[in-house]
Amino acid sequence: MIKTTEKMRFAWSAFAAIFLLCASGSSAQETKEAPALTAGKAFKLSGYSQFLYTAQDSGLDGFSVRRMRLTLSGELLKNVRTKLQADAVKSPILLDGLVEFTFYEAASLRVGQFKVPFSLESTTSSADIETINRSQPVLKLSPGQDIGASGRDIGAVVFGKTSILEYAVGLFNGAGINKADTNEQKDWAGRIVVHPASFLAFGVSVYDGHYSPSSSVQAEKRDRAGLEMAVLTGPVSLKGEYIRASDGSILKEGWYLQGGYFLMPKKLQGVIKVDSFNPDTSADSSRVGQWTFGLNWLLADKTKLMVNLEVYKDASGKTTNTALLTHFQAGF
Repeated sequence: MIKTTEKMRFAWSAFAAIFLLCASGSSAQETKEAPALTAGKAFKLSGYSQFLYTAQDSGLDGFSVRRMRLTLSGELLKNVRTKLQADAVKSPILLDGLVEFTFYEAASLRVGQFKVPFSLESTTSSADIETINRSQPVLKLSPGQDIGASGRDIGAVVFGKTSILEYAVGLFNGAGINKADTNEQKDWAGRIVVHPASFLAFGVSVYDGHYSPSSSVQAEKRDRAGLEMAVLTGPVSLKGEYIRASDGSILKEGWYLQGGYFLMPKKLQGVIKVDSFNPDTSADSSRVGQWTFGLNWLLADKTKLMVNLEVYKDASGKTTNTALLTHFQAGF
């Protein structure tokens, strides 16, 4: 487990040294005058809103505004980029606030608040996932999702990619978004994805840390490991993940498998997903399953209408709830 020792001080000092070297390197490339803050490419403003209606057998029906996000991103200096994302529906509203320093395509540094590098579905934007809701195991076990922080945390990560490999590894507070650390430990996360072919990907994610909701509560072990795969070829897509986790002495696990097919190229997509989540592997009767059947009508790049039928089942296979969801996303 990671603790605030000399090793930790050395790790953070190394991050600080890289930060300063990058900043000084950028300055050295300029001539006499200090560059204007927006001397690079123009900043880009983007965003999307999501509106949902839910009708279900068990629970209340109704409308909701799920997300209303704006993102401002751009190049501050050569090889130095920044991103700011806020969600007017969330409280607090800040989701992403980061700066990236690019040394090479295979080695960059990101500092600030952003998504923890763990899981294919968790690191995919809410605007781009192919079902209205993320799978149960990702929502309940993926770091940042499991504590209601939209998959995000505050920290620093080194990342990059080559022709067949992409990776990210870093240190995080482990407390979630817009929060100071609540214990002396630092959490680390890493994700590696291999692309043996252009249409095929396999990945591994690891998370090692502790969590306590406040500084007055003793920190509890919080470890995760995940496997993922994706096949994207023509109109067909196939994705799946398995996540195993430990929270204190409790072992948890879950998986999902999702298939998609474009009935009309880049316009109308059918999706089927099945997932399973067990909050305590010592009691198999606690396992919960979910089937999702969906249609996605893509109106524009970030604008779409989605309809999902979700069927929830208990460990015995008995249906416990059925929900029909209609979801409209408008983006730019």
